[in-house]
Amino acid sequence: MTILNTIFLKTPSSQNLWRLTWPMILANISVPLLGFVDTAVVGHLAHPGFLAGTALGSLLVTVMFWLLGFLRMSTTGLVAQASDDEGQQAYVIGQGLLWSCLLAVLILTFQSSLFSGLLLLVDQSNLDTALVSAEQYFSIRVWIAPLALMNIVFAGFYIGRGLTKFVLYGVLLSNSINLVLDILFVPVWGLGVSGVAYATVAAEVGLFVYYGLGISRFLNIKQCVARFSFMPDLQMVKLNTSLFFRSFLLQLCISFLTIYATRFGEVSVAINAILMQFFLFISFSLDGVAFALESLVGKAKGRNNINKLRLYIRTGVIMASGFAVFYIVFYWLLNAQIVALLTDLEQIKSQMDDYVIWIILFPLVSYISFVMDGIFVGLAWSRQMLTSMFIAACVFFMVFMLSKGLLNHGLWLAFSCFMFARGISQTYILVRQYQRL
Repeated sequence: MTILNTIFLKTPSSQNLWRLTWPMILANISVPLLGFVDTAVVGHLAHPGFLAGTALGSLLVTVMFWLLGFLRMSTTGLVAQASDDEGQQAYVIGQGLLWSCLLAVLILTFQSSLFSGLLLLVDQSNLDTALVSAEQYFSIRVWIAPLALMNIVFAGFYIGRGLTKFVLYGVLLSNSINLVLDILFVPVWGLGVSGVAYATVAAEVGLFVYYGLGISRFLNIKQCVARFSFMPDLQMVKLNTSLFFRSFLLQLCISFLTIYATRFGEVSVAINAILMQFFLFISFSLDGVAFALESLVGKAKGRNNINKLRLYIRTGVIMASGFAVFYIVFYWLLNAQIVALLTDLEQIKSQMDDYVIWIILFPLVSYISFVMDGIFVGLAWSRQMLTSMFIAACVFFMVFMLSKGLLNHGLWLAFSCFMFARGISQTYILVRQYQRL
């Protein structure tokens, strides 16, 4: 009965969690929908190399920004735990913005080396068109790094404050800009892959303006200036270091899917780009629950309210389980229609039936890891997050080595085992420390 009451939002804890969750679900769903549009506009161009090239260029940018996702996670956790201390919140966001600027300078300085590193990792013999497209995309997208990283910090602050509706409006604004310009730049003006990159740059600028103007509504600007420090805080350095290596291992496994698939040709790379859209649709939706948990668990931890902390953990797990069941049924019934929207290239569509099993398995093997990420961020358990990710990465490469004969399917078997191992190891860590919360 308790489980049903939670799923149908009849308990105070589930109502509180849902109040913060639904804006983030809408915001996060709009992100893979935007990726869906990006994939669709390029997937309908004349050659699969354009889609493969966009996937490779986008991969490199995504890896960079997701590697630096610790900027959001650390900001969210520390802001949530300082919910009753606005001065400390100002200090935390100041530190986050300082880190974002320093890291953006490094990215821009070494951008050529970063793309050269991608070329070293892929099999270039079958990717002539794809590599040209990838370079076009990356050379445009990379210049938005300073604003993109600051946007990550701003989002972390707003989520930590529980202002998920404000984040929703910002994401919708940004994605609307991107969507309109995607259609204008690619099908209308014929800018191809470059048009997709320009649209994304414009969207990041719009989001930065929105987030930046909003800060004055929620923080005292004079207090922010007074608490700003050019010296990195040692607590944040320690927290961010663990989160960075956690993100590195995550991106290593995700990137391996695309990089190793280049050995199988452009069609396999394009298929994996489509499969990743299915996964991202799940991940950003379940992250809505995780983001809400980051704020609620962090606030309960900061106020030392252990009973409420445990209640939100139980509520979050139940709610995420309900979403997983929904996605399994949704993908089982509509996977073919979704693929048809993403591409009309027959050489891709004809092979997608063989990959339906992975599409349906995604929600089942991955949902626990997303909700556990939210709990761990709220508790500021960065070291434990790194430990569980290390275990999962080891599982990924072990399964991959044992299943290389399955070719591209071996990659998705390894990835499914990776996501399952993440959730199981995180659950084990939480259960062991549950009584000491």
